[in-house]
Amino acid sequence: LRDAPVLPRYHELLLFLLAHPGGAAQRAMVESEMRRLTAFLRARRGRHGAWLDGEGLPWVETAARFSHDCVRWLMGHPHARIALDGFGEGARGDLNAVLRLTLPSLERSETTAELDNLALLDTLGVPPSRRLAFVIGELARFDAQPYVKDHLYDALELFVTLRPTDRRLSRAYSRLPMPAPFFQRELLRDFDALALMNRPLPPARALDRAALDETLRVLKTAFVLTHRETDPGTYLDERALVVVDVERGITVAVYGMVPERQLPLESYVGFTLFKNGLAAAYGGAWLLGRRAGFGMNIFEPYRGGESGFMMCQVLRVYRQLFGASFFEVDAHQFGLDNPDGIATGAFWFYYRYGFRPLDAALARLAERERATMRRQPGHRSSEKTLLRFTGSNVALNFGGPVPPHVFDLTTPVTRMVQRRYGSDRQAAERDSLQRLAALTGPLEGLDGTQHAVAVEVALVARAMDLDDTRRLGLLRRMIQVKPADLFAYQHLWHEFFDGRERIDDDKRKA
Repeated sequence: LRDAPVLPRYHELLLFLLAHPGGAAQRAMVESEMRRLTAFLRARRGRHGAWLDGEGLPWVETAARFSHDCVRWLMGHPHARIALDGFGEGARGDLNAVLRLTLPSLERSETTAELDNLALLDTLGVPPSRRLAFVIGELARFDAQPYVKDHLYDALELFVTLRPTDRRLSRAYSRLPMPAPFFQRELLRDFDALALMNRPLPPARALDRAALDETLRVLKTAFVLTHRETDPGTYLDERALVVVDVERGITVAVYGMVPERQLPLESYVGFTLFKNGLAAAYGGAWLLGRRAGFGMNIFEPYRGGESGFMMCQVLRVYRQLFGASFFEVDAHQFGLDNPDGIATGAFWFYYRYGFRPLDAALARLAERERATMRRQPGHRSSEKTLLRFTGSNVALNFGGPVPPHVFDLTTPVTRMVQRRYGSDRQAAERDSLQRLAALTGPLEGLDGTQHAVAVEVALVARAMDLDDTRRLGLLRRMIQVKPADLFAYQHLWHEFFDGRERIDDDKRKA
């Protein structure tokens, strides 16, 4: 073993084999080799080459930027120590501006001397060992205003150093517990995708407090080790976590976000896919009723395996847990401003599993191109053709009409505010809330997150001029349900949209 640029690639090969062992003997050999690699890296702690940074290897420290909430979580991580590394040279904000808002009035004068960030901390008597905790603690005063907090924190461009205190702070050893390993006799590439996605799911894992805490730690650590934060991963709501063990050693965890971080109307539900306990893929779905925007990324060590089977398992989970029947993939995933997507022909990956261009002309082009591939084995689409396909998103429709997009709700709201209220948002919100209360009953005793939902649904009701008691009642129930129950909230949207289709049909018949 040598601390050389080749070492991360060797580590990735070992990770692939840990996720896809051919048998018990091979698995034991790979585990033994991973332990040897781990011992080698531990002996070199603090002297690692720059090429190991950000690779998630055992005992290798890393410097990176994470969100405020992620850093705060890492400060309590059982397998790491975290310290302030510095502030970005191109920082758009300075610590003076933050502390001017948070310090006791007696100390605010210190923020007017135009000191740089580190000098200001020295003046305030904050020792190096406490600097990170101090900055994070001061910004935590804005927890009730999360987007203000994010703006102030991001402007600091704060870097931290993460030092492992245990081998479990690594991609190899931060694993989801599995009942037994799955041994990989072959890579499954040909299968009935539709039958798989329609196959009933097994029961979700029952998680006691200890198992839940371990699952949360493994989920969040996977993002930290790869420097790939996602909003659902960082702001995960443990009440909305479901973990399902499916076939071939695959486990899919899906999770929503805490109430103060939820999106307007839609539900951004993240996922992490594990293969034999190792985090192999991540992504999410933006759900509104039966429609879902969908995105998936497979971590580098696991590409070239069973990517299609993995994706279909994830779609299966979203389809059956949330009732989604229409999945849309943004063109960036297969090549728009993404040269790697063009080089790999990613469009055909989605096409193979049932996704089709939303643009009718591009759908016909894809059919012709596919016919050419069947007639001429080995034919590959030209770069020009693949770039043309990025002119449209692709979607997988399990049947029925195309469900409404969130823009079908938000665009009428914007037009209504402009037309009826001269773009006065506050007047529109006030009037819409009053109208909803008049139609469904007083809106009293709402907390902050419930009030935010009330504003959302009131504007929708006003823009649609809703007077239907049943649908107004569904919107009213969302005020209580959205912050508390992700699954019930999606069910309410199903009722709202499905009912609308029946009502509109009745009006046309009349």
